[in-house]
Amino acid sequence: MKAITRWILVGIVVCAAIPAVAGNVGFLDVERAVSSVKEGQRQLQALEAWGSPRRQQLEAMRSQVVELTKQLDAQRTIATADVIKELENGLLQAQRALEDSGRAFNRDIESKQNEFFAQVAMRVGSVSSEYAAANGFDAIFVLNAQPLVYVAATVDITDVVIELYDERYPVD
Repeated sequence: MKAITRWILVGIVVCAAIPAVAGNVGFLDVERAVSSVKEGQRQLQALEAWGSPRRQQLEAMRSQVVELTKQLDAQRTIATADVIKELENGLLQAQRALEDSGRAFNRDIESKQNEFFAQVAMRVGSVSSEYAAANGFDAIFVLNAQPLVYVAATVDITDVVIELYDERYPVD
């Protein structure tokens, strides 16, 4: 019984000491900050403008696959084996082209996204570091980078960083 009481007491002491050791910490939702600052929104519009023609092209290819599928289904009972085989080959080629184009687009959009947002993300990091140093934070953690059970709203500095960023880097 005494041993259990000692372990409980040790646990309470350790838990009470953790906040004193942890210091002043904050959390930053980098993704939200990058997409919420005015410069990030402008970059998002540029990315959308860049990707829009390719999305339309992919949609046209998807429509072609749907149309070829309908043709094949309609012809399956009335056409010759050679016609069916030709339609199946055409459908297979269209499906492969759509898949290949979709994969290429996803690679390209990810690359462009990194290119468009790299400078904004670096600036968000710089602004948050300066804010943390000026306000006595011992550490700022990236929100959503690790699983957290609870984060108090008072330690989330994302909104403050967004405001400071927009003041420092105004968009014309």
